[in-house]
Amino acid sequence: MRDPLLERTLRQVRAEKARDRRRRGGIVTAVSATLIAAVLVVGVHLGRHSAPGERVLVATAASGTRMTTTITPADGWVRLHAAVDGIDPGEKCELVVTDSAGRRYVAGGWVASRRGDTGLAGAAMVDPAEVATISVVTVDGRVLITVSA
Repeated sequence: MRDPLLERTLRQVRAEKARDRRRRGGIVTAVSATLIAAVLVVGVHLGRHSAPGERVLVATAASGTRMTTTITPADGWVRLHAAVDGIDPGEKCELVVTDSAGRRYVAGGWVASRRGDTGLAGAAMVDPAEVATISVVTVDGRVLITVSA
């Protein structure tokens, strides 16, 4: 003889397990689709905004300072665009390019006014093939972040 209460309880447990599996599958699919879309958007953006020979360099320091730098070669010199985040407000900074011989060139400077991305455009009289690193350095000489070229 079958117990109707037991049968109904087992059906309900099976239905809840199936519903949980479907929900998890939907979440995994949504997250995967979002990640794929983000990768495609970034790739298209970089593809549209990259000049021949242009390089995009990204670094994150242990302090939380982040920098994304675009190096655009010119005839014997480089153009730079840096987006820097994580510098304390009031900090006086310089964007410094170091060549392969260790010579340093200041490409620009600013005073950090708030937390968040600071965009900076600059240039340095360095042969594009000789760029070794790009750094954010305080005026008192502390290196906040460096990215290798």
